[in-house]
Amino acid sequence: MSEVSVIIPTTCESSRWQSLLRAIRSVRQQEAVEVKVIAVVNGTRFDAQCFEQLKAMPGLHVLYRNEGNAPLAQLAGRQAVDTPFFAFLDDDDEYLPNTLGARVQPLLDDPAIDFTVSNGYRRVKQEDLIVVRSPARVRDQPLSALSEKNWLASCAGVFRAATIGDEYFRDPAPYLEWSYLAYRLALARRMQFVDLPAYRIHDSAASLSKSDAYDEAELDVLNRILALPLPPEVAHGVREKLGRTHHVRSVRQLERLRLSLAWTHHVKSLACPGGASYLLYSRKVLMAYVLQALRVGVRAE
Repeated sequence: MSEVSVIIPTTCESSRWQSLLRAIRSVRQQEAVEVKVIAVVNGTRFDAQCFEQLKAMPGLHVLYRNEGNAPLAQLAGRQAVDTPFFAFLDDDDEYLPNTLGARVQPLLDDPAIDFTVSNGYRRVKQEDLIVVRSPARVRDQPLSALSEKNWLASCAGVFRAATIGDEYFRDPAPYLEWSYLAYRLALARRMQFVDLPAYRIHDSAASLSKSDAYDEAELDVLNRILALPLPPEVAHGVREKLGRTHHVRSVRQLERLRLSLAWTHHVKSLACPGGASYLLYSRKVLMAYVLQALRVGVRAE
């Protein structure tokens, strides 16, 4: 039976305790594989009682990092792997039954495959929504498909330890690290897509990905991706996405009446492929400047 290490980064807070137990339970209920759970507690926000209960659980390998940083916790977990295959699971997500084995099997059948990725669900308001809606495109053109949708959720992959080393988890993007990693792996390694719903991501307001810093990090990640040796057609798709992201940031800054930032993001969106579609929006930013000037003039009188 194949051995798989499952790395679960967690803050181990009392508010996340029940979801962490659900995540661990979903790993232990997997069949057709022998699972080793590596829980990486990161940061100082942990609940002392929960932490002690976690360490007392039989069969768990528990690590602690003082710095609260999920990507670096993932790196610490990867460095602790001593099995042929490994995977990740956030503490508020879960595996569906009998899915790790389905992702490991292609790795056993073909030693040239470095990692497998499966489909899954995102639960929003008690409804399960499929994550990858174009599985054939991901299967046939994984690199270019990333411009439309990141298919590598943290809980979506199983990796061959011999070829996916810890170098892929060093110097991670502070947020959206899985999008950045997906591009790096798709460029250098061979992937097989398994069109099987294998996980459930629980979308909630408490998710770390809901922070403002996470939202603002997308521009930085896209620029880091553009620094990779991308084929021209793939780079073009990333630049289009960069333009869309600048436009969204401009709209948000305009709503907050941060006109200088709104204009800066707008100008950058115009310089990207597809930027002409944002030309009419220029009037909104310019009108906001005019209205601001009028208000200042009225106050001056």
